[in-house]
Amino acid sequence: MLQARTIKHEHSDIFRFLHGDLEATAAFCRRPEDTCSQSLVYASEAEQLRQALRLKAAILIIHDKLVDQAAPFAAGAGCFFSVSAVPMAMATLFKYFDKKCERFTQWGARHPTALVHDRASLGRNVLLGPYCVIGADAAIGDDCVIGSHTVVESHARIGARTILHPHVFVGSACEIGRDCEIHPHTSIGSDGFGYAVDARGKAQKIPQLGNVNIGDHVEIGSNCAIDRATIKSTYIRSGTKLDNICHIAHNCDLGEDGLYTAGFMMAGSTTIGRRFVTGGNSVVSAHLTLADDVMLAGRSTVTKDITESGAYGGHPLQPLKDALKTIVNIAQVSAMRKDLRKVMQHLQLHGKD
Repeated sequence: MLQARTIKHEHSDIFRFLHGDLEATAAFCRRPEDTCSQSLVYASEAEQLRQALRLKAAILIIHDKLVDQAAPFAAGAGCFFSVSAVPMAMATLFKYFDKKCERFTQWGARHPTALVHDRASLGRNVLLGPYCVIGADAAIGDDCVIGSHTVVESHARIGARTILHPHVFVGSACEIGRDCEIHPHTSIGSDGFGYAVDARGKAQKIPQLGNVNIGDHVEIGSNCAIDRATIKSTYIRSGTKLDNICHIAHNCDLGEDGLYTAGFMMAGSTTIGRRFVTGGNSVVSAHLTLADDVMLAGRSTVTKDITESGAYGGHPLQPLKDALKTIVNIAQVSAMRKDLRKVMQHLQLHGKD
């Protein structure tokens, strides 16, 4: 439930109150075409605004460009707020309608099948789902949620208010900060891919003695693998967000506030700067350093250091404008070959060097 008065008084830095009843209350957040009299609705286009008005939404969040169109409906048409950026408005208010924790609380605070070692430390209000395992000397912070079948090995540390969804693995001595969320089937602290090849050509495993250190406010999607370091730490710095199916190899260091979309892969011992953004299926090779504020187009491959901020793409990597030109040119190669053949025939150059 969300009352319009709450938006006005607690989020005035994002929302501008226009007009309407501040006692209006929304029990749902819905699309304009699905709304009802108990809904909060976001409208960034004129047609969305018309639908929300026709269906009498309780609270309307409209883009600044629609303010003049909403003015004629000042009386008896819900409570209106305007915003300059609808996505940020969603990030702010969706939390009032997010019932995620209800998935875990149905079992009570601690399911009887949860296995907690005698030397583990649990903070206040920790929720433990069915068949989760908390190892010796592990420390779980206040208000954490540990999903069913999740394993937190010995000496691991989980910061306050962090959510570990079902089937998450947190390896021994790994550290996860405050207010993080790790989605199902993700592995934190699996062994890094380290081998030495002997004289017979046989690979001998190098034990991975380090850990993974994850900062605060990090979110990691489903089916990701974050490898522990060989000796020190693999770092995922605060504010970083990883999409599903990402792989971070051992000894890597991901800077603050990066955005890594699905399918991102990186090899070991690479450092990526702050505010990194990448399109899907990008690859970064081993032993590289990438500057702050680098953006990669989807399916890019990085094989050399990037020393300057900017947008890049392709393989081999180019500044993004050049990479886009290359993509266009590649699509024309077949036609160019046909034209070249005609020119050679006309000049009677067939068979000549």
